[in-house]
Amino acid sequence: MKPYHSSSKWVLPTLALVLGINQSTQAEQFIGFGQPGIPGKWALESFPVFSRTTDGDVRAGGNTVLAYFSETGFTDTPRDQLQFWVGAIPGYASTNGARDTSPWGVASPNLGFAYYYNVVEPTTDYGSADYTTFWTNPTLMVEFPNGNEKVAGYGAFANRYAVSFSVANYLRVGRFAATFTPVGIHYAARNRNATDLGDGDPTRLKGGVSLWLANVAAGYLVTEDLWLGVHHAYHINNRTASDFKESREGKIGPSMTYTGFAEQGLYVSANLNFDYYHSANLPHSNSLTMALVKFF
Repeated sequence: MKPYHSSSKWVLPTLALVLGINQSTQAEQFIGFGQPGIPGKWALESFPVFSRTTDGDVRAGGNTVLAYFSETGFTDTPRDQLQFWVGAIPGYASTNGARDTSPWGVASPNLGFAYYYNVVEPTTDYGSADYTTFWTNPTLMVEFPNGNEKVAGYGAFANRYAVSFSVANYLRVGRFAATFTPVGIHYAARNRNATDLGDGDPTRLKGGVSLWLANVAAGYLVTEDLWLGVHHAYHINNRTASDFKESREGKIGPSMTYTGFAEQGLYVSANLNFDYYHSANLPHSNSLTMALVKFF
């Protein structure tokens, strides 16, 4: 993500090109997401992301949150549900030899709210061949500054406020299910600290507006506990109101969700994402993303 400035030709050092936005906060979809949690329960949720570029840069981290799922929602019936959470994103990122910088850090302390509404209620028993249901899931997350003033390592350029909004949808028909977010939007405000770009004029950088499109995880229930399918997402980073040059990336790959530990309140999902497209200012990268949810 190479930054630019309309009145000069500076660029940040290579080690600082990683974050115009914090990609870990962009909620990736998994098969089965978009439907409500266990009513009246707390959950510990973690969303690890492991990625490596062809340049050898490594990132590992994930939003980890404590969430509460209400008994009912605005309708005061089981047809809808509210979710609230508080979390942060610890992780590791290559520093490429940057001085006085640790690869470890914490990005984006956050608060979130999600609403689940059953648009199409099932008319047949769960598990039947014609069992059909459809949920919609608006989600809002607010991120807070992390206090990091470094130019490399995990959490660099996350010393700012940010907000994201998306609407996920969950459709199940028999043994087929799809969770899809047509579009999501993320806005990152200016960093609270200034970064010296090498021209003696420290600048407070702004991530601006980023989008993710066609975020879909769809699959088939191959056993009573295992969903297998495919995931796709297309990211447009720093699209507007940004001090970073726009970049784009499309990823696709296999997806799975395992529910065999449901009696223990544990659910596991994963996507293996292969980079099928990236703009010239991004290196090729592949990633493994996961969702680990434990109710208690």
